[in-house]
Amino acid sequence: MSTRDALAQACAELVAEDGLAALSLRRVAERVGIKAPSIYVHFDGKESLLAAARTLAAATLGQHLQAQGRRGTARERLLATAMGYLVFAERHPALFALLFAELTSARGSLAEAPDAASPYRLVLARVAEVLGGEHAAAADVEALGFGIWSLVHGAAVLRQTHLRGFSGPIVDATHRNIDRLLDGWLAAASAPPPPRRPRTPGRTR
Repeated sequence: MSTRDALAQACAELVAEDGLAALSLRRVAERVGIKAPSIYVHFDGKESLLAAARTLAAATLGQHLQAQGRRGTARERLLATAMGYLVFAERHPALFALLFAELTSARGSLAEAPDAASPYRLVLARVAEVLGGEHAAAADVEALGFGIWSLVHGAAVLRQTHLRGFSGPIVDATHRNIDRLLDGWLAAASAPPPPRRPRTPGRTR
């Protein structure tokens, strides 16, 4: 591992252990075994180091989600991947906060593909499997993928902020909501097309 990667790893570990407020360049340098000023050989400062740590945290999330959806039907793999998002947020709250506090997507529009390392790209792949694989309409994949991402991300954020300590079945309710969402999409996909209206013959003069 390069010194740059080791610094990003140490930064992510310290945030995960003690939170963002306790992070300092001195502590990062101590963990790697270098002097704090040496960090500037690899990064412009604390913000660029944090950006590298966020990239590392995104990769960690992606690996976690990949591991959650390896078995079962296409629908079961999608559900496991989606719910794995909540598991990651619960097990690694500081890394989750680091990921989404100020991490802006590099994707500017639907015309651009998600980054190859983006966890959202994996969600889209799982959605495409459920909706028919290569035959799935790209617009449908994006719409359903965004809906599922919004559900799990919203639930994860609420569990760590406004609903911290709340005893309600948030995880179970999120699972049921995604299940119902999939029911609706799959029912619509399998429904026969509406009958065509017969043409009214035009009047001739």
